[in-house]
Amino acid sequence: MRIPLGVIVLAVVLLIAAFASNVPSEAETEAACRRALDNTSTWTSRPDICQDVPPETYRTFLLMYELREEGLD
Repeated sequence: MRIPLGVIVLAVVLLIAAFASNVPSEAETEAACRRALDNTSTWTSRPDICQDVPPETYRTFLLMYELREEGLD
């Protein structure tokens, strides 16, 4: 029982594509982080989804959240 090389290559390509499609993009991660911010979020106490966001970006999101809560958006 021999499996043609083309079938094996196609299966590998499909597996790689399936894995890559499940990895969220940076923009999706940042959007989820912004939605997760609340009044308990601080510089040292980040929501779990915000752990992969760079510190400068998280700080900006946190400041934007605080301004919005104060009605200064």
